[in-house]
Amino acid sequence: MICGAYMTKVAPALPLQRAELGLTLVETGFIATVFNVMGGLVGVFAGTLANRYGLRRVALCGLALLAVSGLLGAVAGDFPFLLLTRFLEGIGFIMFSVSGSALIASAAANTHDRAKALGLWAAYMPAGGGLALLAATPLIAAWGWRGYWIALAIAAAAAFALAARHAPSPPRSSTASLRLLAESLAHPGNLALAALFAFYVSQWASVMIWLPTFLVDERGATAAGAALLTAVMVLANAPGNVAGGWFMAHGVRRGAMVVVASAVMALCSAGMLGPWLPDGARYLLCLVFSAVAGVIPGAIFSGLPVHAKTPQHISTANGMVLQTSQAGQFAGPIALAWLASHYGAWGATLWAMLGFAAGGALCGLAIARIERRMP
Repeated sequence: MICGAYMTKVAPALPLQRAELGLTLVETGFIATVFNVMGGLVGVFAGTLANRYGLRRVALCGLALLAVSGLLGAVAGDFPFLLLTRFLEGIGFIMFSVSGSALIASAAANTHDRAKALGLWAAYMPAGGGLALLAATPLIAAWGWRGYWIALAIAAAAAFALAARHAPSPPRSSTASLRLLAESLAHPGNLALAALFAFYVSQWASVMIWLPTFLVDERGATAAGAALLTAVMVLANAPGNVAGGWFMAHGVRRGAMVVVASAVMALCSAGMLGPWLPDGARYLLCLVFSAVAGVIPGAIFSGLPVHAKTPQHISTANGMVLQTSQAGQFAGPIALAWLASHYGAWGATLWAMLGFAAGGALCGLAIARIERRMP
């Protein structure tokens, strides 16, 4: 949940950072998304390293880096330094997150429990991110965005202390890292899950990141009001995450669920970004979009143990998924920012959103076909 908080903490602070540091819309997009660059480049390698050096050790190093880089970001005085601290936070995030799902999978008693447990794990982003957005309103009002940064860094340090005391320590993999990597990359199910996460987050993260800016700049909302509305939208995703794991545990087909969710996301995007609905209806569609989309991460994380060759392959497969996720979180919001800036309206981003949704549906069809052939 602390990782989820670090993912969303920029959104409510962007209007203040733009004013204080004189940032352009595209520069604020980089502040929001540079967090995802390292994961987008080396996520799969982080998974193999976690297997080699120990899941617990890598997870703790990630939490420590989140705390330290968060404190450094709180004292940033210009765009380059703030950008650097967000990059370091992204490294800490990927170190912890590639280890977390494997730690949870190893702790689950059986396959039925594992699907539910990984559905809960999938909710870390909307649950932690939504709570952080709710906390943003009073914390930023009292201490500014820098005080908000410090509060979350302290929370990361507390999470480090708890994990150091309670996190399990599974045995390291005896399989060579390159072999784990090659075997994971060769499995079409892992590739389909990874591509699906990229298409999913390109849509969902774009709405989450730019909703506060849209509300403040286009609709005259206060920063506090925009943060609250964004928090509700993020939290709406969490029940869907849990439901995705629950559906998997009760026999719902993963591929079919993904196709249906992608279709609903496309329809909601058309309503949100089109000019024909009042603001209240458009925001309601944001909530439906987020809630229904939430089943996709649950389907993905519960699918990792299914498609992994052995339990030792899970963290490497998770690294693949998170690598494409981070790449999507970087590219998606930047693409939407460019389209909105170039054409002068957020409605111009609709075709990109529809394209991402179509990609997710195609991945769902591929997953369905692969799983029908599995013994």
